[in-house]
Amino acid sequence: MKKNSLVSLTLLFVTYFIFGWKLSEFDVPPHLTWFLAVASILLLSVGLSFPLKDIKALIMQWFSSDIGAFISIILGAFVAVVFIAWLHLFATCLVLISAGALARLDIQICGWKTWRAFAVLATISLTGVGLGGAMEFLLKTGRLVLY
Repeated sequence: MKKNSLVSLTLLFVTYFIFGWKLSEFDVPPHLTWFLAVASILLLSVGLSFPLKDIKALIMQWFSSDIGAFISIILGAFVAVVFIAWLHLFATCLVLISAGALARLDIQICGWKTWRAFAVLATISLTGVGLGGAMEFLLKTGRLVLY
């Protein structure tokens, strides 16, 4: 592995570590929060590792119909309002996606195949989130085991 790849993978780990730290500070049920976090991490890893090749044809087919264009406009307006209302959440998501994309590009430059890239991205991301959440929980409560 190249030296530059280690920098991007370290950046990926640190961003997910901070995300796990912040995630464990929420006052919502932890099982729901961590399930959604793990599911989104795996979904992002799949999206970065296995890009869709026919996405352009799918998008053009969707926008060619009047109903599809109308639904897209309404959905776009809704997403814009939610984006403005929850800007801090979208900024966090953008940082996580950017770190994952950078790591994926470096992995791709190294010549690794898609399954190995998925395994590396998912492992580093899940490890970072888990350690970040565990560290915050340990410092807050003084114990590592959830009772």
